[in-house]
Amino acid sequence: NYCMTGGKDKNIYLWNPIEGNQIKAYTGYHGYEVLDVAINPNNAQFASCGGGRTAFLWDVATGAVVRRFKNAHDRRINTCALNKDSTVLFTGSDDESICCWDLRSRNFKPIQKITEFKDSVSSILVDDEVIIASGVDGSIRYFDVRRGQMTSDTVGEAITTMSASNDRQCILCGCMDNKMRLFDRSTGEMLNSYQGHKHSQYKIGSCLTNDDAYVVGGSENGKIYFWNLVEGDVLHTLDAHYRAVSCIAYHPKSVCMLTCSADGTTKLWTN
Repeated sequence: NYCMTGGKDKNIYLWNPIEGNQIKAYTGYHGYEVLDVAINPNNAQFASCGGGRTAFLWDVATGAVVRRFKNAHDRRINTCALNKDSTVLFTGSDDESICCWDLRSRNFKPIQKITEFKDSVSSILVDDEVIIASGVDGSIRYFDVRRGQMTSDTVGEAITTMSASNDRQCILCGCMDNKMRLFDRSTGEMLNSYQGHKHSQYKIGSCLTNDDAYVVGGSENGKIYFWNLVEGDVLHTLDAHYRAVSCIAYHPKSVCMLTCSADGTTKLWTN
């Protein structure tokens, strides 16, 4: 029913996308652009990160910053994610690392720092005890916290965005060679690739529809593309924005989605 946006104005906004109303603004803490937001499943708190080297944990209702996470990353923080019960925050940075922060402790240092990357960390997903991370070095890495194991799948091209299928069995990667690639999570096999859009310079959003039947992806020319998941052919395009589409979020139940762009707009699309 609600959504959050962050951008170059260094602020975060809570919206009612159906009515187009801004509900609350979260301001005064980010010194650079906001690059990612991770929302607690109970909607009471959210984390944010951006061009600075500090991440923040906010109270949704009051707009107050509950905690700051700093002095661990050397460069900007591109992405953040919460585990299922929101007890651990993960932040991924241009400094080629992921920091893990215990939200139940008042310790100001990360409980773990993962440094297996060879370039910037671009995206993090958390699925139960497994941390899935992609990077500009062209690899998808799976960190099994319970077993203490790391496995890696080599994509071979810089990855800027990553999302999981709704059954959590597949990983969709947006790569900077004008292609999106779908991988089987258990085997690492590439199941399909999708092209026709432009993705060579900027972060471009992509995801699967809530029935896992279609791939939805943005483009640097502002268009949105729909591909058949199995066949890989383009079924439909939308002239959505006039600059690069940086993020796409599909509703978990309804036939609707939100798109964000470098043109400074967020749009709600319904059937």
